[in-house]
Amino acid sequence: MRILVDSCAYTCQNVGDLAMLTVAVSRLRELWPAAPIQLITSAPRLVSAHCGDVVSIPLSGRRLVLQDRLLGRFDKLLPAGVAARLGRLERRLRLGNPALVRLSLRLKHSVTEQGFSDAAAFLSAINRAHLCVVSGAGVLTDAFPENALGVLATLEMAVQRGIPTAMFGQGVGPILGAELRSRAADVLPHVGLIAVRERLSSVPLLVSLGVSSDRIVLTGDDAIEMAMPVGAIDSAARQTARRIGVNMRVAPYAEVTPEHLGIVREALREASRAHAAELVPIPIAHRTQMDVATLRELLTDMPGDDVDSGASLDTPQRVIDRIGQCQVVVTGSYHAAVFALGQGIPAVALTGSQYYLDKMTGLADQFGEGCEIVPLEPASLLAFRLTAAVKSAWENADRVRPTLLARAAAQVASGHAAYARLAATVPDRTIS
Repeated sequence: MRILVDSCAYTCQNVGDLAMLTVAVSRLRELWPAAPIQLITSAPRLVSAHCGDVVSIPLSGRRLVLQDRLLGRFDKLLPAGVAARLGRLERRLRLGNPALVRLSLRLKHSVTEQGFSDAAAFLSAINRAHLCVVSGAGVLTDAFPENALGVLATLEMAVQRGIPTAMFGQGVGPILGAELRSRAADVLPHVGLIAVRERLSSVPLLVSLGVSSDRIVLTGDDAIEMAMPVGAIDSAARQTARRIGVNMRVAPYAEVTPEHLGIVREALREASRAHAAELVPIPIAHRTQMDVATLRELLTDMPGDDVDSGASLDTPQRVIDRIGQCQVVVTGSYHAAVFALGQGIPAVALTGSQYYLDKMTGLADQFGEGCEIVPLEPASLLAFRLTAAVKSAWENADRVRPTLLARAAAQVASGHAAYARLAATVPDRTIS
């Protein structure tokens, strides 16, 4: 068996996506212990540090293959309908004739020797794969069109070659853009198995894209397995720590404004006073210090740890351990909530965009209780809602813990069952 994994966590700087990747590789190894695993990434050293012995396939190689114009750029001079047909022809040529792609790249003077080598490595990996797996992420959405189209292209290449395909830990949507929706409808119905994090948004969207319901399975997030406590967490010790974990995501797809940040800051200060609790940063995205910078601004001069310490929480386990010291987590980032709920710790989820509302609402549905959604709008109600939600979560933490842990265990079991289902459908192969 040769297994090609599209990591989706290409830079390994989002500890949530990295946790899903680590769990995915571990589960694949349990099923096929001797199989070489090739992993599409732009951070080979970090991938090896977290996933062990894998073969890194440069993400830049796929990008070069997809960007290469086999038929030139004169399509811009053609009528839209003709250009569209030309584009479809070019895609078929690229999918079905890797030798032609290699020749095209070799003839392009702008392609460096390293670029050609990276593209050749990607084409070789997908041509020789016996199984193509996409690990968990929330990239199949309008917020990340380039990554989403790249994932779909990889799957389509595998399908065209008759290679079994599967996707795990997926959060799908919203998808309103015409190009992405069209490509998703072209590719996803042919994927052998799609395991989703939640049922409320992802499942109806996949069905609307033409995916047969018997190919969709609900598993929850793969990262829950890493978050679940190995032994019993001492609830009394967690209360003694009296900590509230905090995350805020400031990015275009989150729709968080400076006004929101100011209101959240004052509400957190009030919650800290009310519960005699320290506020501790829980960064998830470290690329360009995204969450770290936001939390440094949000928590400056607040009761708690030095906010700069959040920069050192750059692995899934470090973040999970920090959350394990909290009584409650307040978060605008999805995986901070996953890591909390998976440990039986309630989460207060802040939502500003439809993207995050779908993610957090689906997560709350998976756990049943212990995850309260607080919309950022209307801003006039935000402080009241957030203060009340933290109070409720704090007071009910011990009561909801058994339910959260039971729901986490059930989702982990569903995830393993989905991987086993994949194994049962993939023909036995030997290394050739």
